[in-house]
Amino acid sequence: MKKIAILTFGALLAVACGHRDEVPDHDALIDSISNVEQGLGFFAIGADTSKVNLIIALYGLFASNFPEDSLAPVYMLRSAEVQVNTGNFEGGIAMLDSIMNLYPGFEDLAICQFMKGQAYEANQQYDLAREAYTEFLERYPDHVLAADTRKMLPFVGLTPEEQLEAILAQEGE
Repeated sequence: MKKIAILTFGALLAVACGHRDEVPDHDALIDSISNVEQGLGFFAIGADTSKVNLIIALYGLFASNFPEDSLAPVYMLRSAEVQVNTGNFEGGIAMLDSIMNLYPGFEDLAICQFMKGQAYEANQQYDLAREAYTEFLERYPDHVLAADTRKMLPFVGLTPEEQLEAILAQEGE
């Protein structure tokens, strides 16, 4: 079964990309991405590993071959989402950092910074999560997510019991 998944992955990648030494066809690559995305499901949670690996590879292939295209940071953000949602927190965080470094004018930079905090939090790296959320608030104080982020920031890394105690303590003040 694993061999079939690898062969399928290789065949789909070859069809989407053409020959190794050639730049893949822009529109064919977008079509391939769309087709694989349709088969993944919402945020790729619970998706087949071969499909997850394929879509991450396709997103990366597009971004590396068409870095000036406005879809490059969009696909990189989708790649980060898929990676974080499937437990590859380090890969997702690295992708988010790449977007923020390579595309300073990208319209969803605030989302990238916020997602970085979520990824660290999901990976139980609470100090780094707090740093990422704090940086989000410093850079984007008026963003739609800022008010909620300010409210939840004190609770990052606390157990549910500790969160309840903190809420009750706030109400008692």
